[in-house]
Amino acid sequence: MKGLETGKVPPEKLLELVLRFLGRPDPRVLVGPGIGEDAAVIDMGDALLVLAMDPITAASRDIGWLSVHVNANDVATRGAAPKWFLCTILLPEGSGGDELREIMAQVDRAAKELGVSIVGGHTEVTPGLRSPIIVGVMAGECPKSKYLATGNAKPGDRIVMTKTAGIEGTAVISINYPDILRAPGDLIERSRAFLRSISVVEEAAVAAGIDGVHALHDPTEGGILGGVWEMAAASGLGALVEGWRVPVAEETRAICESLGIDPMKLLSSGSLLISVDPRAEEGLLRSLRAKGIRATGIGEMRERSFGVKLADASGNLIDIESPPRDSIYEVIERYAAISRGGG
Repeated sequence: MKGLETGKVPPEKLLELVLRFLGRPDPRVLVGPGIGEDAAVIDMGDALLVLAMDPITAASRDIGWLSVHVNANDVATRGAAPKWFLCTILLPEGSGGDELREIMAQVDRAAKELGVSIVGGHTEVTPGLRSPIIVGVMAGECPKSKYLATGNAKPGDRIVMTKTAGIEGTAVISINYPDILRAPGDLIERSRAFLRSISVVEEAAVAAGIDGVHALHDPTEGGILGGVWEMAAASGLGALVEGWRVPVAEETRAICESLGIDPMKLLSSGSLLISVDPRAEEGLLRSLRAKGIRATGIGEMRERSFGVKLADASGNLIDIESPPRDSIYEVIERYAAISRGGG
């Protein structure tokens, strides 16, 4: 079997190698594993339990803080409040206690920011690692009256995104790989501050309270284009992304141009994708903006036969046939080559 490429396992391989092996069916599982689904939803009787799990692998700094917020984002896309966090921390051989203490201090700080309790986990020193890895699990709860799923988008829905494309990628590159950037120091410093915009918990709560919002999705690997593709795939639909409408911050654009990568395919935790009835779009935009959250309509959901397409400013349509490989891996590979002396 051909080796898998770095990054998310592609959907066809997930269907073949992962999603066929799901243990015993349980009718209380309202949302289970699936392409593009951010978190599981389980009926616990009086309330719904929401569970999400994600690792932090593309960054080597701030991984504790990122782990809490990235996993909280996935829970929030269900319309749930993040409540309880567990994490496994794997350290390279030779790591000192100060490194572990710093990671856990970050976890603690992020959890307190969100009002989350840390309820368990595991730590170990693991052979073969080059840098620490943290895998987080976030649990939350929401009332039974309403929950959201990535796969609930409807044909004709407008696609709204919050903030700008590539937020997480901008922060990760400027913090972890500054040596490969050809950018002024003040721009790098501003880019590092993007880390503070990673959370979508507030905007998810606003969107979940709007009648006509059908689905929320947290675009991570593959960026905005990957996130839209996943929302369409989960819903059995197509989608049109109006590329000229996708907001890209000055810092993100400068970094991507210097590295020759696509900001719409760059790690985008910090942005939230919302599928909303077109009649409710303006009310949603007003509600988000009233909270000081930038929000932009960037496209619409279509019938499945349309496929997933990106329209450029000239009206040309480009097929997006599967989630694109995240641009962050080009950066990591280039950094590794420089570290080995490959130029």
